[in-house]
Amino acid sequence: MNAPGKINLSPVFDEKPPTMLQKAGMVAMCTATFLLLYFLLAGPLAWVDGKMKFPPFSRSVKVIYAPLARIVKSDLEPASSVVKAYLGLFKK
Repeated sequence: MNAPGKINLSPVFDEKPPTMLQKAGMVAMCTATFLLLYFLLAGPLAWVDGKMKFPPFSRSVKVIYAPLARIVKSDLEPASSVVKAYLGLFKK
């Protein structure tokens, strides 16, 4: 068995920096992921809020999800019906 040779751990600078299109694509993907997770966590957090009855947590959830509450209250279709249906899955 041969001992491993010297390993070069220096960074590689041969790669080109990302283009503006790649940067814009990454920003779009990160934004879409954030909005998807924001929406998907609304239901479980509403369920936990209903079970816990802990006022500081309730206030935090209401502040964080105020934009979704505003969509539901303004009755913007189809967004309000989608939000209502999704949150309805976590009621009870």
